Amino acid sequence: MTGQQELSELSLRYSRLFEAAQDGILLLDYPELRIEDANPYILRLIGYSKDEILGKQLWEIGLLADKGKALSAQTAILKSGYVRYEDIDLVTKAGSRVPVEFISNSYPVDGKTVVQCNIREISQRKELEIALAQKQAELAHQMYSVIDSLSNVIEARDPYTAGHQKRVADLAAEIGKEMNKAPGFIEGVRFAAQVHDIGKISIPVEILTKPSALNPLEVAMLRSHAQTGYEILKPLMLPWPIAKIVLQHHERLDGSGYPAGIKDTDICLEAKILAVADTVEAMSTDRPYRPNGGLNAALDEIEENSGVLYDKEVVDACLTLFRNKGYMLPVVSINKYGRL
Repeated sequence: MTGQQELSELSLRYSRLFEAAQDGILLLDYPELRIEDANPYILRLIGYSKDEILGKQLWEIGLLADKGKALSAQTAILKSGYVRYEDIDLVTKAGSRVPVEFISNSYPVDGKTVVQCNIREISQRKELEIALAQKQAELAHQMYSVIDSLSNVIEARDPYTAGHQKRVADLAAEIGKEMNKAPGFIEGVRFAAQVHDIGKISIPVEILTKPSALNPLEVAMLRSHAQTGYEILKPLMLPWPIAKIVLQHHERLDGSGYPAGIKDTDICLEAKILAVADTVEAMSTDRPYRPNGGLNAALDEIEENSGVLYDKEVVDACLTLFRNKGYMLPVVSINKYGRL
């Protein structure tokens, strides 16, 4: 086969693909960028005949709903030979809008430059995205309901800590924001904080509300709540490591924490944030066995032990919130039963 025959064969193959393609294709001249050809798919999609659009620029027939983007596309093609819009509306001859993915490339053919625009309808994809977003919103609402119910379980048994988890959750989330963490990360920290004491459901109320210091056996029972909380939360199918965060929220950088005595890099960041928020809230509010030491004492505690017990970056963010940005722990109303 001669070179000319090969070119003819390639041209025929391209022509067949052009005509049969299930994506829209427009060919533009260069540098005027006027429409030279259009395949059957794009003509059906926009409702124009080929004669009606030949020789026209994209913005002249209003093909792209956003004229500014149409003109920007032409500028980009002339400058770099490429432009892409993942989601832009085409306007049909009848005036309806069709969401499409629009990609345009320029390339040399027989000594001249040709511009090809590939246009893919994404209506079905958009519908699926909307349906998925709605489903995710429903699941999120269900997760909030589950977390809220779990949070209230322990707080209903212990009026002294009623509201504690929600205050810790608010502070932990604000610390995450101050550290510029992603929204998904912050949401995971908030969820974990709202149930971080769920393991106390296995501890007798007499111990939780004891007005005097706990004996060693009682301390051991109280400390078991981190492991118990982990066991309760582990089966839940959530997009965050909630069970792990709850398990580790009493661990400390130097290994002096519990239940496993792990150190620094073995503790997840979410648990480090929860540890600081939990400490500040606990020291700032009354407990059955002691009056609160006040917020300043709580802040001094985490500052003095920054880098020793508590993560320095987390401590710095917490101190900035209270001392520089006027953050205050939220007021949570409870009734006589300790319920929120």
